[in-house]
Amino acid sequence: MTASPSTYWRESAKLRGFLIRVAASRCSPSGDPEDIVHEALVRGACYSRLDMDRLPQFLVTVVIRLCIDENRRTAVAVRMARDRRLFPASSQDPSESVCDRAEAHWVRRRLANFSPRDRKLVSMVTDGLPPAEIAKVLRTTPQGTYSALYRIRRRINDCYEY
Repeated sequence: MTASPSTYWRESAKLRGFLIRVAASRCSPSGDPEDIVHEALVRGACYSRLDMDRLPQFLVTVVIRLCIDENRRTAVAVRMARDRRLFPASSQDPSESVCDRAEAHWVRRRLANFSPRDRKLVSMVTDGLPPAEIAKVLRTTPQGTYSALYRIRRRINDCYEY
């Protein structure tokens, strides 16, 4: 037997607490039981052939199925977050990475003629270390680090091939 909307909502309100407990026991921690129950109640309100004599069974079934859907979405999201193969491809233009590699090879060839200390300095700069930390590692002053980098840049620019 179908009922008026006001009867549906009145009877559903009586079941709300029970449905929240059902959802809380079935959903993953990331799922919100209240949201799931509210979704089930809205779906029930939209179902035109709902038999009010079977309202509790209907709503429990909908809540359980919504929990299963939420658990499945959560599991897929966790798997995707852990598997690097599922990350989208880089949006960087492939020619950019080719140019970056070519430039890195060019710099490596230039640095081959430099002292081990200069190569270490350039390596620390490319790793993102600030000059103050580089100065501590190399036992020099930050100004000495800046000066050494300046000299290295000059030497690289002097042997630039056109």
